[in-house]
Formats: sequence, structure tokens, C-alpha cells
Amino acid sequence: MRFKLYRCTINRTDRKAVALVVAPDEQRAREVIVESEIAFCRENEGFQLERIDQNLPPSQKIGLDALLENAPVGLASYSEAIGWVPHAMPQPKLHLWRIEIVDSDEEHHVVAPTADLASAIVCAELGLAQQGPRTIRIHDGLSGLTNEKLKGLPALLEYGEICRVEWHDQRGWRTIAT
Repeated sequence: MRFKLYRCTINRTDRKAVALVVAPDEQRAREVIVESEIAFCRENEGFQLERIDQNLPPSQKIGLDALLENAPVGLASYSEAIGWVPHAMPQPKLHLWRIEIVDSDEEHHVVAPTADLASAIVCAELGLAQQGPRTIRIHDGLSGLTNEKLKGLPALLEYGEICRVEWHDQRGWRTIAT
């Protein structure tokens, strides 16, 4: 059975959250969102679903067929570097990871559910596989953050896309366009 992909825009009191849902139909997609909201004790002021798998541009179809034909019903994320990824758990918990490239002074922050997915995003976006062997260290990105640097983070970790992020003093955490 080939599933469908829905974008769910959730109205919060202070912002909108966007979740991506893989489901056989709109009713089941609604159930996934309600289950997730209940599991995390989140309140919302309603949500809207829109089927998007048929209207995605070709650049956003990396891994889409595999997702819709093989993934379980639930939430998914898209990364420009690695394509579509189903969430392993029905209610994923996204984390902030800090990835240090040992033989340089580079440090990257990534929002992803797991450390291995975070490292795959950094490796793909920076082309590390083509550069030969590199050593990276993966750290909990929240460790050592000041209270000021929590600005914008809860919204990114709620349903946010899996991606590299960077800190801006005025705007808080923002995604990095590849």
C-alpha cells in the first residue's frame, strides 16, 4: 500500500508548528497528530492538514517513494542533504546535537532525533565522504548552553525539520540553507 504525505499546520497560542505525517488517508493523519499532541501534553488551537506528496518540487523528492511505500504510519522529516526520513518512534523527540570535526576548528549544530542521523546530515551537507577519513565527535548540543541561547530552540525541537542550525544573537536559532 502506498501512503500519502500530509503537512499539518498546528496553531499554538504564540506560533505555528508544522509536522509532516505519513498516513493512508487524512483521517489517520489527524489521529497521528492528536496522539502526538496528547503524548507530549501540548495544547493547540486547532490544526489544518494538506496533502503535499503530489505537489512537491523534484528537488524535494529524494527518498519520497521509499517513504510512502515502506515507512510506518507516523511522523517524518525532510533534509535537503539526505532526503525523507521516517521517525522511528510514533512521537519523536528531536534533539540539538553539536558535531565537532576533530582535525579542524569546525563545529556544527544539528536538529535530529538521533546522533547517527545528525552525523549523516553533516557528512552529506559538507561532502565529508569525498574528503577521505575524518574524525567527528558528537555532543549533546544543550550541554553548556546559556539561558540566552534557548531563544527559538523549543520551536525547532517540537516538530522542526531535521537540519543544520546556527545561532544568531538577534534572532536565536535558525536553519542553515544548503
